[in-house]
Amino acid sequence: MSVGIDFGTTNSVVAIASPQGEVAVAQHEPGRSSGNFRSILCFVKAPGGTAVKAGPEAMAAYMEYGSDCRLIQSVKSMAANANFTGTLIFGRRYTIEDLIAQVLKSLRASTERNLAPMGHAAIAGRPVRFAGQFADEALALKRLGEAFGIAGFDDVEFVAEPLAAAYKFASRISTPQLCVIADFGGGTSDFSLVRFRPEGDGLAMDTLGTSGVGLAGDRLDFRIIEKAICPKLGMGSFYVSMDKRLPIPSHYYARFQRWSDLSFLRTAETFRELRTLKRMAEDPGALDRLMYIIEEELGFDLYRAVSATKSALSAEHSAVLEFKHGPVQISETITREDFNRWIAEDVAAIDQEVTKLFEESNLTAPQVDHVFLTGGTSFVPAIRELMASRFAGAQFSAEDEFISVAAGLALVGRERNGGN
Repeated sequence: MSVGIDFGTTNSVVAIASPQGEVAVAQHEPGRSSGNFRSILCFVKAPGGTAVKAGPEAMAAYMEYGSDCRLIQSVKSMAANANFTGTLIFGRRYTIEDLIAQVLKSLRASTERNLAPMGHAAIAGRPVRFAGQFADEALALKRLGEAFGIAGFDDVEFVAEPLAAAYKFASRISTPQLCVIADFGGGTSDFSLVRFRPEGDGLAMDTLGTSGVGLAGDRLDFRIIEKAICPKLGMGSFYVSMDKRLPIPSHYYARFQRWSDLSFLRTAETFRELRTLKRMAEDPGALDRLMYIIEEELGFDLYRAVSATKSALSAEHSAVLEFKHGPVQISETITREDFNRWIAEDVAAIDQEVTKLFEESNLTAPQVDHVFLTGGTSFVPAIRELMASRFAGAQFSAEDEFISVAAGLALVGRERNGGN
């Protein structure tokens, strides 16, 4: 038996491969078959101490306790950030390793409750490039390794996520082919160029190139927030001080780029600053709305509204963004053309990364036979259109978008265990 763990920015998935090569994916919510475990934490202050929940239990706790708890999201996106070492929650300091380990321990408990014991060894996924402008890869792997150890995995090996997906897709390859595996997740977009060639009675896989960029679904979500939400919270507006008309500082709105950072604005200092600005603001109501979102810890509700809108735009040409809480009453129709325009810079950055995939291989995109798409962000039409235009002559496959990496990791482990 081998265990594959796809610890993701937004969701995590566990798969277990039997010696016979059969793969089972752990389920964590009754009535749902996606295998996704939300990579979120909810800290609930209680008389006897702080209760820590993760995954579905974290969502349930947040819905029950609201502003009386602390929600932490996208912890993986902080792993490569040397400036973030931890945070203080209800008087206790948690390191980044503690936060990641809390998610992994709950993921482990849920898997063992619903599927099978996981043991102490695992193959874990890692992005080709970690998220962050100044991402420290060695630091990220060190932190992840320590967190897995805290969660009971004494023997963990990290494998690039698109390469893991290639193992999952390999079962569909019966002839020699040049393939691109594109993994569009929540925090990163990663690519591998692999060649399947005859070897014995089957096919062997050669990795010819990898590339990746630290932007994906979360960044696309932020573009909706930046264009449709933040202007209604004061971004782009002005205040008057000493007869000078000045813009409302942008750093408050920059916090909306990461779900995990929004809760960090909930400090006495931030509220003092915003109340001072409100007295001088040309649109004081906008700052009231900003303070309400921060005070009421509405990051999760904002995430759900934006995520639902993005998903709807994958199927329809327009969608209504609804976010209504207290003084914040937003109902705005967004078209796919709007969304495509907002994310054009990000799609261009992903396009550049695809170019890098071929730079050292002496191969070209027209030579690619097959493109495999995985990850939830692969549903975004602009992403699919980019890949279709890049590889116009290739066959495309997209299935098991949410579980293919975890399944592939488990199969990697099975191969390295000699089929056991």
